[in-house]
Amino acid sequence: MSSDPLFGWDLTFKTVEKDIKQKSDVVIAFIHWNLTKRGFRNVGIGDEHTLTGDESRSELLPAGWNDGENYTLRYVFEEKLYILHGLNTDGNLIVNLMRSVDLAVSNIAVKIEETVNKTSGSIDQLLPGHKEFMHNIKRDLIETIIDRPTSTAQTQTVPNTSNSYRNPNDDPLRVTPRPMPGVVPENPNLWDLPPSDLRNVGRSDLDPFAPPGGGMLFNPFSPGRDIENPGLGIPGGLPRGSVPPGARFDPFGPPGVGPMPGRRPPPPDADHFPPPGFSDNMFM
Repeated sequence: MSSDPLFGWDLTFKTVEKDIKQKSDVVIAFIHWNLTKRGFRNVGIGDEHTLTGDESRSELLPAGWNDGENYTLRYVFEEKLYILHGLNTDGNLIVNLMRSVDLAVSNIAVKIEETVNKTSGSIDQLLPGHKEFMHNIKRDLIETIIDRPTSTAQTQTVPNTSNSYRNPNDDPLRVTPRPMPGVVPENPNLWDLPPSDLRNVGRSDLDPFAPPGGGMLFNPFSPGRDIENPGLGIPGGLPRGSVPPGARFDPFGPPGVGPMPGRRPPPPDADHFPPPGFSDNMFM
């Protein structure tokens, strides 16, 4: 194989030189030659996204490739269809190369007047900066898309675990549940007398996860909470739903009114009466 990077260009240009109508045609012909060097083969014009299998693959540009103002050429590479679009706009040629199987796209923008000097002659006369232009075509238009895996290939590499059973114990993020501490609250029944050993009073509060009746974390749904009758403490009771279930609620009502029939008396409340000797004359 020849080491000349421009090997084959003269032959390609000779086959289309008579068809060149404008400077953008030279750009498309040069891109076509770079594609064929990489292994692409042309299968005609148009933007049809499917292959029938009967297409004739060629290194030559097809008839009518530059009949319109814009360009649409079809290529096959590694049994995948690619579509080359060239759009003339405001003195620029925007070229997109799309892989039809997953609609992946690469593109380059060419300033026509700065890139193409003439429409005939040697490569140096046609494209004075052809070396840099070749590099940009190879890097930004060709390798960017052929080196990108297709979405279908990526899907095939992902194992299907939707129907497989996963043991929850195999989860690396699983945290072993902490066992409940064995501390027993000193007095689970608030209506009973305090324990005989006062040194144990409040000991369960040192453990925030102590069983119901102790601990520093308030559980509104613990068995000791009275959520059956939110109207306790009011003669006749509050309407159902006045106090949300499990909410902290300090019963209130006229002094001397006892609990509802059939319910146990409440524990003593130090706020019922002022301290001895205290009088702020607030009712005078």
